[in-house]
Amino acid sequence: MITSAEIEDTVTARSHGFAMPSGLVERLTGVRERRHVQPGIASSDLAAQAGLAALAKADVDPLSVDLLIYSSASHDVSEPATSAIVQHKMGARNATFADIKNACNSFLNGLDFAAASIATGRARRVLVVAGEVLSPTINWEIESSVELRTKLAALTLGDAGGAVLLEATDEENTGLLPGRFVSDGSQWELSTVMSGGNLMVRDNSRSYFECDSSALQKLAIEHIPPLIEKTVAEVGWNLDEITRIFPHQVSKGVTQALCSAIGYDQNQVTVTLDRFGNNAAASIPLALSLASEQGHLNKGDKVLLVCGAAGFTAGVMPVIW
Repeated sequence: MITSAEIEDTVTARSHGFAMPSGLVERLTGVRERRHVQPGIASSDLAAQAGLAALAKADVDPLSVDLLIYSSASHDVSEPATSAIVQHKMGARNATFADIKNACNSFLNGLDFAAASIATGRARRVLVVAGEVLSPTINWEIESSVELRTKLAALTLGDAGGAVLLEATDEENTGLLPGRFVSDGSQWELSTVMSGGNLMVRDNSRSYFECDSSALQKLAIEHIPPLIEKTVAEVGWNLDEITRIFPHQVSKGVTQALCSAIGYDQNQVTVTLDRFGNNAAASIPLALSLASEQGHLNKGDKVLLVCGAAGFTAGVMPVIW
């Protein structure tokens, strides 16, 4: 566990004359602590651990998985797909695999693809996994308060893994329902890790996470509330029927603003940001796991999975638990 106070101390120690204001990270974002992996732990390790845990809970053999989808913002290597490495580490050698990468929205896109694969008969059992090792993208050297504006979001990042197993069923009124997505690629430069592709192949100075948080959060508050309302209306629900909302979380302020915009009780939102930080695509499966363990989810509950992400892209998926 790493506290926000420790994060601020590290920035001050590694920067050249810039002193990180005490208490700023938690005050602005709501993040009190987060977890960072030890050196040598890769995204595939967290994804494989989460996947095996999900299969064990469902009493399912890895060899019986038809399709393995790795859905994360981070990845092990540029080539091959990280899902190949996860399949090997899990021993799920009968599963075909693919990576679906769409920043923090990767997991919802992975679930959507999994549901479509089951609906079209291409697979009966699909495992969607996320493994986010984000801590290496933190730039600990901040030269000024101006730089802090684009580097603050990285100081909230936490490493985590999560997984969801989906299976075909004849049972009615259960599982994933059709969701809605919206995207605006013109805003892609608002939140980036620029190196690692072929635009800046060997520029290590751009291997860090940079984000115009205020602009990205403004887009989230503009687009997500109407997306929620449209999705809920299309499946014939009312907001007061929804037991819980599981949003991707980047700051307490955004979550509060989204709830206020749709008139939803914040106490029915599962929050992980304060204890685990921003876990990118792993944040929603992590929250689902914790809520299930704590008895906050019961069979038949209507829940919403909600995400806004770099790109800009957003998604809302209704689920009958």
